[in-house]
Amino acid sequence: MTTQDKKELLDLATGFSDFAKKHGWISRYDTESDAFSITVPKLSKSARVKYFDDEVAFYITDSNKVEGVFLEYFKSNFIKHHINSRKIGKVLEQLEKKQKVGDDLVRVDMHQVNKIAPDLEEAIKTSLANRLNLSPC
Repeated sequence: MTTQDKKELLDLATGFSDFAKKHGWISRYDTESDAFSITVPKLSKSARVKYFDDEVAFYITDSNKVEGVFLEYFKSNFIKHHINSRKIGKVLEQLEKKQKVGDDLVRVDMHQVNKIAPDLEEAIKTSLANRLNLSPC
């Protein structure tokens, strides 16, 4: 990874909401696989999911550019371990409402995602710290 790649990963981990906004990221929830992702609007062909721990993964290109965050088993596992229950209510309501319509891939309003951004940021920091064998700040 270049210095710029490392800087972007650090920016993502320490200012998730601002980073996502700056890069125009959008969020999606896959009702079939219970996977939640926040990514650039169109992933590069070389972008692949690379796990940093059991729950948090990143979409990373061949050139080590981070193009998104991928959270597996979002409702059934990730939320229970990382998200403050008061903050997730509106996001879950939005997911449930759109899921009832029969959509398999639901786009989630970034305004709702911003409500849980601090918790997502903390999970990202913990994941990176574990991967790098550091203690989280």
